[in-house]
Amino acid sequence: MKWLGTFLGFLSLVFVISAIAAPVNKKCPLSGNAISKDATYSVGFCCGNCQGKFSKDPSKSIAKVKAAPINDVCPLSGRAIKVTASYKGDLVGLCCNNCKGKFEKDTANLIKKVKVVRNTVNDKCPLSGEAIDPKKTYTVGFCCNNCAGKFKKDPAKNIAKVK
Repeated sequence: MKWLGTFLGFLSLVFVISAIAAPVNKKCPLSGNAISKDATYSVGFCCGNCQGKFSKDPSKSIAKVKAAPINDVCPLSGRAIKVTASYKGDLVGLCCNNCKGKFEKDTANLIKKVKVVRNTVNDKCPLSGEAIDPKKTYTVGFCCNNCAGKFKKDPAKNIAKVK
Protein backbone atom coordinates (compact mmCIF):
# COMPACT_ATOMS: atom_id res chain seq x y z
CA MET A 1 0.00 0.00 0.00
CA LYS A 2 2.92 2.33 0.74
CA TRP A 3 4.17 1.92 -2.84
CA LEU A 4 0.82 3.16 -4.15
CA GLY A 5 1.16 6.45 -2.27
CA THR A 6 4.72 6.85 -3.54
CA PHE A 7 3.63 6.08 -7.09
CA LEU A 8 0.74 8.57 -6.96
CA GLY A 9 3.06 11.21 -5.53
CA PHE A 10 5.49 10.62 -8.37
CA LEU A 11 2.72 10.92 -10.99
CA SER A 12 1.52 14.21 -9.52
CA LEU A 13 5.10 15.55 -9.59
CA VAL A 14 5.44 14.57 -13.27
CA PHE A 15 2.14 16.33 -14.03
CA VAL A 16 3.22 19.52 -12.24
CA ILE A 17 6.59 19.61 -14.01
CA SER A 18 5.00 19.02 -17.43
CA ALA A 19 2.40 21.72 -16.76
CA ILE A 20 5.14 24.23 -15.89
CA ALA A 21 7.07 23.51 -19.09
CA ALA A 22 4.00 23.55 -21.36
CA PRO A 23 3.11 26.62 -23.41
CA VAL A 24 0.40 28.84 -21.93
CA ASN A 25 -1.51 28.80 -25.24
CA LYS A 26 -2.95 26.10 -27.51
CA LYS A 27 -3.04 28.11 -30.76
CA CYS A 28 -0.41 30.33 -32.35
CA PRO A 29 -1.17 33.95 -31.37
CA LEU A 30 -0.13 35.20 -34.80
CA SER A 31 -1.61 32.64 -37.23
CA GLY A 32 -4.24 30.86 -35.13
CA ASN A 33 -2.82 27.46 -36.15
CA ALA A 34 -1.96 24.64 -33.74
CA ILE A 35 1.34 25.17 -31.92
CA SER A 36 4.58 23.25 -32.46
CA LYS A 37 6.75 22.19 -29.53
CA ASP A 38 9.79 23.39 -31.48
CA ALA A 39 8.66 27.02 -31.89
CA THR A 40 8.47 28.78 -28.54
CA TYR A 41 9.25 31.98 -26.66
CA SER A 42 10.16 31.28 -23.04
CA VAL A 43 10.84 33.84 -20.32
CA GLY A 44 12.73 32.53 -17.29
CA PHE A 45 12.22 33.61 -13.67
CA CYS A 46 14.16 33.25 -10.45
CA CYS A 47 11.23 31.80 -8.49
CA GLY A 48 7.58 30.81 -8.63
CA ASN A 49 6.57 34.10 -7.03
CA CYS A 50 7.97 36.19 -9.90
CA GLN A 51 6.65 33.67 -12.44
CA GLY A 52 3.16 33.99 -10.93
CA LYS A 53 3.22 37.79 -10.92
CA PHE A 54 4.30 37.85 -14.58
CA SER A 55 1.71 35.23 -15.61
CA LYS A 56 -1.17 37.25 -14.14
CA ASP A 57 -0.50 40.16 -16.51
CA PRO A 58 2.37 39.52 -18.97
CA SER A 59 1.77 42.78 -20.86
CA LYS A 60 2.61 44.73 -17.70
CA SER A 61 6.10 43.24 -17.37
CA ILE A 62 7.12 42.01 -20.84
CA ALA A 63 9.09 45.20 -21.53
CA LYS A 64 11.32 44.37 -18.55
CA VAL A 65 12.54 41.16 -20.22
CA LYS A 66 16.12 41.74 -21.34
CA ALA A 67 17.06 39.37 -24.13
CA ALA A 68 20.33 37.49 -23.75
CA PRO A 69 22.37 35.65 -26.41
CA ILE A 70 21.42 32.00 -26.87
CA ASN A 71 25.12 31.05 -26.76
CA ASP A 72 27.94 31.63 -24.27
CA VAL A 73 30.97 31.95 -26.58
CA CYS A 74 31.60 33.23 -30.09
CA PRO A 75 30.79 30.40 -32.55
CA LEU A 76 33.60 31.53 -34.86
CA SER A 77 36.49 32.15 -32.46
CA GLY A 78 35.46 30.56 -29.16
CA ARG A 79 36.17 33.85 -27.36
CA ALA A 80 33.98 35.80 -24.93
CA ILE A 81 30.88 37.55 -26.26
CA LYS A 82 31.04 41.32 -26.75
CA VAL A 83 28.54 41.98 -29.59
CA THR A 84 25.34 40.37 -30.80
CA ALA A 85 23.54 39.71 -34.06
CA SER A 86 19.89 38.84 -34.55
CA TYR A 87 18.77 35.53 -36.02
CA LYS A 88 15.04 34.74 -36.28
CA GLY A 89 14.35 36.94 -33.27
CA ASP A 90 17.11 35.39 -31.12
CA LEU A 91 20.37 37.07 -30.17
CA VAL A 92 23.57 35.30 -31.17
CA GLY A 93 26.67 36.35 -29.26
CA LEU A 94 29.93 37.06 -31.10
CA CYS A 95 33.32 38.27 -29.91
CA CYS A 96 33.82 41.22 -32.25
CA ASN A 97 32.40 43.19 -35.13
CA ASN A 98 34.59 41.26 -37.57
CA CYS A 99 32.92 37.98 -36.54
CA LYS A 100 29.53 39.71 -36.53
CA GLY A 101 30.08 40.81 -40.14
CA LYS A 102 31.07 37.29 -41.19
CA PHE A 103 28.05 35.85 -39.38
CA GLU A 104 25.63 38.31 -40.99
CA LYS A 105 27.03 37.59 -44.48
CA ASP A 106 26.73 33.80 -44.15
CA THR A 107 24.09 33.26 -41.46
CA ALA A 108 22.61 30.13 -43.08
CA ASN A 109 25.91 28.24 -42.75
CA LEU A 110 27.37 29.83 -39.63
CA ILE A 111 24.25 29.40 -37.48
CA LYS A 112 25.11 25.68 -37.47
CA LYS A 113 28.22 26.49 -35.39
CA VAL A 114 26.22 28.17 -32.61
CA LYS A 115 26.00 26.01 -29.49
CA VAL A 116 22.67 26.91 -27.89
CA VAL A 117 22.94 26.95 -24.10
CA ARG A 118 19.73 28.77 -23.20
CA ASN A 119 16.13 27.82 -23.88
CA THR A 120 14.80 31.10 -22.47
CA VAL A 121 15.15 34.51 -24.07
CA ASN A 122 16.64 35.92 -20.86
CA ASP A 123 19.22 34.96 -18.28
CA LYS A 124 18.06 37.36 -15.52
CA CYS A 125 14.60 37.48 -13.95
CA PRO A 126 12.72 40.51 -15.36
CA LEU A 127 11.15 41.23 -11.97
CA SER A 128 13.97 40.65 -9.47
CA GLY A 129 17.12 40.81 -11.61
CA GLU A 130 18.30 37.49 -10.11
CA ALA A 131 19.61 34.55 -12.13
CA ILE A 132 16.78 32.45 -13.55
CA ASP A 133 15.68 28.97 -12.53
CA PRO A 134 15.24 27.08 -15.84
CA LYS A 135 12.23 25.26 -14.35
CA LYS A 136 10.35 28.54 -13.78
CA THR A 137 9.20 29.74 -17.17
CA TYR A 138 6.36 31.41 -19.02
CA THR A 139 6.30 29.79 -22.44
CA VAL A 140 4.32 30.86 -25.49
CA GLY A 141 3.96 28.35 -28.33
CA PHE A 142 3.82 29.11 -32.04
CA CYS A 143 2.96 27.14 -35.16
CA CYS A 144 6.39 27.77 -36.70
CA ASN A 145 9.71 29.52 -36.14
CA ASN A 146 8.64 32.28 -38.53
CA CYS A 147 5.82 33.32 -36.17
CA ALA A 148 8.07 32.84 -33.13
CA GLY A 149 10.68 35.12 -34.74
CA LYS A 150 8.10 37.82 -35.48
CA PHE A 151 6.90 37.66 -31.87
CA LYS A 152 10.45 37.82 -30.46
CA LYS A 153 11.18 40.98 -32.45
CA ASP A 154 8.44 42.86 -30.58
CA PRO A 155 6.91 40.79 -27.76
CA ALA A 156 5.27 43.81 -26.10
CA LYS A 157 3.26 44.46 -29.27
CA ASN A 158 2.06 40.85 -29.55
CA ILE A 159 1.69 39.59 -25.96
CA ALA A 160 -1.99 40.60 -25.80
CA LYS A 161 -2.72 38.13 -28.62
CA VAL A 162 -1.64 35.18 -26.43
CA LYS A 163 -4.72 33.33 -25.21
